[in-house]
Amino acid sequence: MTDFDLHIHSKHSIGVSPDMEIPVISGEAKKKGLDLVGAGDILNPGWRKHVKDTLKHTETGFEHQGVKFVLTVEVEDEDRVHHLIIFPDFETVENVYRAFEEFSNDIDSEGRPRLDLDGEEIAKIAKENGCLIGPCHALTPYTGIYGKKDSLKQCYGEQTSKLDFLELGLSADSKMASKISDHDDLVFLSNSDAHSPWPHRLGREFNRAKLTEENFAGLNNLFNTEQGEVTLNVGLDPREGKYHCSGCNSCHQKYTLEQAKGFNWNCQECSGKIKKGVKDRVKELADREPELENKYLKLPPLAKIIQYTVGHASPTTKTVERKYEKLVEDLGAEADILVDISIGRIAEVDSDVAESIRKFREDIIVMVPGGGGNYGERIIPEDREHMQDIKERRNSEIQCRYNN
Repeated sequence: MTDFDLHIHSKHSIGVSPDMEIPVISGEAKKKGLDLVGAGDILNPGWRKHVKDTLKHTETGFEHQGVKFVLTVEVEDEDRVHHLIIFPDFETVENVYRAFEEFSNDIDSEGRPRLDLDGEEIAKIAKENGCLIGPCHALTPYTGIYGKKDSLKQCYGEQTSKLDFLELGLSADSKMASKISDHDDLVFLSNSDAHSPWPHRLGREFNRAKLTEENFAGLNNLFNTEQGEVTLNVGLDPREGKYHCSGCNSCHQKYTLEQAKGFNWNCQECSGKIKKGVKDRVKELADREPELENKYLKLPPLAKIIQYTVGHASPTTKTVERKYEKLVEDLGAEADILVDISIGRIAEVDSDVAESIRKFREDIIVMVPGGGGNYGERIIPEDREHMQDIKERRNSEIQCRYNN
């Protein structure tokens, strides 16, 4: 099995840590348990030189300190929809760079360039050059495809049938995406969109798959043949997202879809505008309730679980970092600790953290959904009875219902 994260950014993108360089990324990826990582921002000339100079080019692909890499970029189209492109080699990167260059004012300065092209034109150039492409964080309200379009075809036109995957994003899981039959031929990916290399960011969402090879060819087989299979998406609970429920961007009051429509999308508390949430956008687009085998495991990063366990405000406190390093040192990679290693074995190192991991694995968690720009609130109850009590007391909040 291969654990991989294909969507990250470099220090050349706005708001990204200066530590986002290949040696740091590969070191933290090892700690995380990622076997394959997208290099990110590869159309940026400065980053491309760093990646080219740093990665070892082997017969089967690219690697650094045992971590495999593929060449990737996120681009923004003229409608502000984001797309993820995966390249087979540096020659193809140069060809696509030249094709895009005349349509972008920031391709040389920004890691995530904006292109004066629509989604169909971008996909056509990508596919003509032998790349893999799909929509980024498809259900995110602002820069996902469904924030602007009602179908894949509205964005990609004649190139729709050539799409390779659909990235779920932090705001959705595979069950939500499967309610839209338009997605039936696409592989669902969970990626981190990491802006820093630390384990609570890098690989905060990742994929586990049977790959024929840990490189571009293996991904192509995964997306376009019967060779390979995504066996698990591991990611955040979508309800944690800032725009899961429809809510007011000013005061963050949440509403059901029916309430928001009835109020003409005007907040009843402050007269601000209600922003449609991901849950309600899926409700509008859904054309079925699929019988889907649950391949999505709702697990936050280990550092976040430790943070919740010790009651700290940040996953980067000394106590959290010390406990994290001890667990990884004694048990191995974070992905294995989260998904595979028995609770009993984890408890031998840290019984409190083991108990929290057990509750996440068994979904003994209460999530008060986010909305209107506010993140959701996660509560780790004492037991199932306590969980039920919290759910009853906070039912309106959990259902995103406005009670005046």
